[in-house]
Amino acid sequence: MRTLQLAAGVLSLIGISESKKANILFVVADDYGWNDIGYHQNKVSGANPHGWQTTNEAAGVMMTPTLDQLASEGVKLESYYVQPLCSPTRSTFMTGRYPVHTGIGPDVIEVHRPYGVPAREVMVPELLRDAGYDTHGVGKWHLGTCDERYMPTFRGFNSYSGYMAGAEDYYHHSGDWRNGSKPDTLMQCGDPDKVSDNYSTTLILSEVTRVVTELHDKTKPLYLYLAFQNVHNPYEAPPTDIVNINTSYPHVQDPTRKIYGGMVTALDIAVTQVVDLYKQNGLWEDTVMIFTTDNGGIGPGNNYPLRGMKVLDWEGGIRGVSFVRGTDSDLQPVPAGEIRNQLMHSTDWLPTLVEGIAGGSTSKTMPLDGHNQWTSITTNAATNRTMIIHNLPSKTGWKNDSTTTCVSNAFPDSMQMTCSNFGITGGAIRVGDLKLLKEGAKGERSNNPAGIKQHVPKGFTPTDHNDTVAQPINGWWLFNISSDPWESINLAETQKDDLDRLVKIWDSIATAPDTVADLSWSWGIVDPMAGHHPNGSHCMGPFVGSSYCAYGTEFDCFIKTQAVVDRSTATVSTQSSPTGCQSACLSSSSCKFWTFDVSDKKCYEAEKSIAFTACESCISGPDACPK
Repeated sequence: MRTLQLAAGVLSLIGISESKKANILFVVADDYGWNDIGYHQNKVSGANPHGWQTTNEAAGVMMTPTLDQLASEGVKLESYYVQPLCSPTRSTFMTGRYPVHTGIGPDVIEVHRPYGVPAREVMVPELLRDAGYDTHGVGKWHLGTCDERYMPTFRGFNSYSGYMAGAEDYYHHSGDWRNGSKPDTLMQCGDPDKVSDNYSTTLILSEVTRVVTELHDKTKPLYLYLAFQNVHNPYEAPPTDIVNINTSYPHVQDPTRKIYGGMVTALDIAVTQVVDLYKQNGLWEDTVMIFTTDNGGIGPGNNYPLRGMKVLDWEGGIRGVSFVRGTDSDLQPVPAGEIRNQLMHSTDWLPTLVEGIAGGSTSKTMPLDGHNQWTSITTNAATNRTMIIHNLPSKTGWKNDSTTTCVSNAFPDSMQMTCSNFGITGGAIRVGDLKLLKEGAKGERSNNPAGIKQHVPKGFTPTDHNDTVAQPINGWWLFNISSDPWESINLAETQKDDLDRLVKIWDSIATAPDTVADLSWSWGIVDPMAGHHPNGSHCMGPFVGSSYCAYGTEFDCFIKTQAVVDRSTATVSTQSSPTGCQSACLSSSSCKFWTFDVSDKKCYEAEKSIAFTACESCISGPDACPK
C-alpha cells in the first residue's frame, strides 16, 4: 500500500493523474454556414444527398484545409442541430436544456438586458470541474452580464477571457473584453493598450496560449471552451499577414463575400495554431476536439441547398456544421473518416462531455433534454434521441403584437423596447424524420415566415435543383427531412394523420408545466444602470445599482422595482433620489412597485402597477399579464 501511495505521489508531481482523462477542446464558430466548410462544398452531405454543386469561384469556394483534415480524422455529424440564434444555442451547450425550459430563446440576450441563463441552471464547466477537470474559456459569452454571478467565472470556469456581448469590432476590443483568472471572482476589463488593434483570432490565440502555458494545472485534464468571433458580423477582413483576401479569393464577385472568405480562412488558420500549441505542450495526443457552429449562416454565408438562414427555424438556420476528433491515445479514440446520421442536438453536449468523455455525474442539473451521444459517436450505435424541440411558444402562445408585452407595459417609456426581437412567432419540432413548422405572424419578425428561399451567395446560380417554395396549409408545414432536407414538399395535406399526431405533440409541449416563456418577454428592457460600470471601467456588467437585474428571480413577475403606478392610490413620500425611493420600497412589506418624480422629489409606492395588476408569474407566459 505504501508503495502505491508513493507511486501516486510521484505521478502527481510530474503532472500525470492516477486515472487519466482526456482533455476536451470545444470549439465554436459563430454564424457559420452549412456550405462554408470545405468538406460540404460541392459534395454529398446530410443536406445534399445528391452531391449537387453548391458554390463556384465567383461565389467563393471557402478554403478550410485544417478543419477538413481534422474532420477526416474523426466523425462528421451530418444530422446535428442547433438553435437559430447565438444565446439560445450557447445556453443549450452549457445547460443541456431546451430554450422552452431555460427561457433563453428564441431571442438573444442583449447585453443591456437585466437577465441571463437562470441561476438554477448548472453548467458544463461546473460539472467537469467536479469530475476533476481544470476548466477555462476564451471568446464569446453572450449568456448574461447584469450580475457577476451570471458571468463565466461564477459558473464553473477557473478562468475566462473574452467578450460578454453578442458581437464587437474585430480590431478594437476595449469596449467589452474581460479577463478573469480566478473562479468566483469578477472578471476585470482588459487593458485597452493590450487588447486593441489585434485582430480577433490573434487576440484569442494569445489568450489560449496563456491558458495552455500559464494557467492550466498540469495535474488535471484541460477543458477549454473556445468560442471564436469568426464569422459573425461586422464583416472585417483579417490583416494581410493572416489572409490576403485579394490573392486568396481573387474571383469572388461580392465584396462582402470576399471579406467573409478571409474571415473563414482566418478561423481555419487559428484552429491550426491552437492544434500546434496543444502539440507543442504535450496535450494533443490526449485531446478530444469538438467543432460546432452556433447557428446557420446569414448575409454572405452559404447554407445551400438548405432553406433559410440564422434566426429562422428552416433548416438553414438550425442544421449545424459539426465534427468530433478523438484522442490519438487510447483514452477516448474516435474512428477516422466516418459519418454519423443519427439525430443529435446541441443539448446533447452536456451529458456527452460530462458522462461520456469525462465519466462525471449530471445529478446536480435540472432535468436534462440532452442525451449522452458518446457511444453513437464512437461506435455508430443507435441514438436514444427521437425528437427535437427547435422552438416552441409557451402555453399561452406568443403575442402577435411584440410591443405590448408584460414588461413593456410595466416600465417607464424611456425604458420600453420591443421584446423578443428575433423569432417572436412560429416554431418547429422534429419527430423522427418528420418536421412540423408553424407559420409566424405576418408583419412580425417571425422565425418561420412563408416564402423563404434557399440561402445562396451572390455569384452562384444553382442549376441542379429547382427550388420549390412550399406554402403553408392552415398555418402548418410538414416535411420529411430525410428525403426532403431542402423543405420543398409540404406533406400537411397528404399526410393528415402525421400532421395531427405532431400537432398533438406540439400542444402537449406547449401546455406542459415546465414549459416557460422566453425571458425576454419579462426582462427585455434597457436597464438604465447597464452603462454604470464597476470601478469606472469601460466594460459592460455587472449593472452596479440596478434594481432590475433578475439573478435568482428570473421567473418572478413581481420585483420591487420602478414601474408605472397609479399615483392616486400610491403611498407618497419625499426622497432625494431614485435610490432613496427604491430603498424605501425595499423596506416596506406593502410596496412592490415604485416610481420617482424628479420634478418634485416625490416617491410613489404601490402594491400594484398599472400593467401588472393580476400577473402572478411570468412563467406562464406574457398573456397572463393584462394589457
